[in-house]
Amino acid sequence: MRFAGAGERGSITIVGVPYEGVISGLPGAKEGPYHVRKASYLLETYVPELGVDVRDVQLADMGDVEPFGCPKKAAKEVEEVVTGVRYPVIIGGDHSITVGAVRALKKRYGELRVLYLDAHLDLREEYGGSAHSHACTAARIAETGAHISFFGVRSGTREEWAGAEEMDVHRAGERWPTEFREPVYITVDMDVFDPAFAPGVGTPEPAGITPAEFFSWLHNIDAEIVGVDVVETNPLVEGNITPVLAAKVVRNVVAKMWLSGVQGKGAP
Repeated sequence: MRFAGAGERGSITIVGVPYEGVISGLPGAKEGPYHVRKASYLLETYVPELGVDVRDVQLADMGDVEPFGCPKKAAKEVEEVVTGVRYPVIIGGDHSITVGAVRALKKRYGELRVLYLDAHLDLREEYGGSAHSHACTAARIAETGAHISFFGVRSGTREEWAGAEEMDVHRAGERWPTEFREPVYITVDMDVFDPAFAPGVGTPEPAGITPAEFFSWLHNIDAEIVGVDVVETNPLVEGNITPVLAAKVVRNVVAKMWLSGVQGKGAP
């Protein structure tokens, strides 16, 4: 199945990663890529706020990569895939897969800022017997040397909040920065949205952001966006509203990436 508007050409490449490792809430995130692609056909390809039609973007959908085994192994496989892709757009799957993408792009660009949108800090050293669980994703990203800016977080252990005191944290309801000097990678855990707008996630957390707040911020980002993932859509919990919102996040980020510096560079 092709993402709506995607052809056989691509500087920007969509990759599905239907992977679910250590489960801390309700299972079903591995079904996300199929349902987000399916939901994409409900959306128009034109993004009026940006003046971009996704049909005009050099965009391809390479289908799914299906890692097996532990989250550490799955992240390594994602790293290998992203190494061979110029501008990745990943549809997950659980949040542990982000580590692999960040590792690949950190090696490519040297300097990299990760814009980490999530209800949870994900700074645990281990969870469920694994140091590579989705609850540890930000901790593993920090080890790569990439700079992390958290957005929309509102949940974490006492130890996680203590560890985040010296980090760049922006909560829901605050004015978020939009200017970044480094290339940026955006990771969107769908539980960053209030459950009223995205109930189909494994670990919902009340008092989240609204879609309108997210898109207003996204459309005003001043930086080169070099990759994105949209993870933790759980269609087994709710299979209509959340996949459509996830598909719109993907569509609008693709359009913003195209404007942020991808346009004119051509396919690899």
